[in-house]
Amino acid sequence: MKELIAVIITLGLVALIVTQQAPKDTSQALPKLPTFAVQDVDSIAVYAKDKTRLQAKRDGDKWIVEGADKPVYVQSNVVNQLLQDLQTMQVKRVASRTEDNFSRFSVLTDHVVLKNKQGEVLLDVFVGKPATDLASTYIRLADENMVVTVDKVLTWQVKRTHDAWLEQKAATKDTSTE
Repeated sequence: MKELIAVIITLGLVALIVTQQAPKDTSQALPKLPTFAVQDVDSIAVYAKDKTRLQAKRDGDKWIVEGADKPVYVQSNVVNQLLQDLQTMQVKRVASRTEDNFSRFSVLTDHVVLKNKQGEVLLDVFVGKPATDLASTYIRLADENMVVTVDKVLTWQVKRTHDAWLEQKAATKDTSTE
């Protein structure tokens, strides 16, 4: 009798595991994200709580801070990595379609806007907190009332301080002899 109960419990656990891993039958198609080519991006703006963290313009292969008195260069590899991740991100699932949940997913303040040379917006997205799997991020397109998870880790990239975006100045040695 104990063996029969053990077999039934084992079969039940196997069935539970299989149904948990099977793809869910959903009548909703995943939303499409705007597409753009990295080379078409001429300017990037990153905002946090309505304050500008970064506003940069392409200068050949480099990025330069807009509005600075003298040329201030941004770390090109950092900007290019963010652009690459934004370009290739794919929607994994819809997390919410309710505006009341925006704060729960932190998709209200950290904001990225990409524009081309003509000033047309290529992407306007709010980047939220990391999703529960820590390998994806909650985002919301600025013109959508929907939060989705994407297959990229974007939060730490967007939350950089202004100085963390900038190229580090070469250390200078004090060669004076006193």
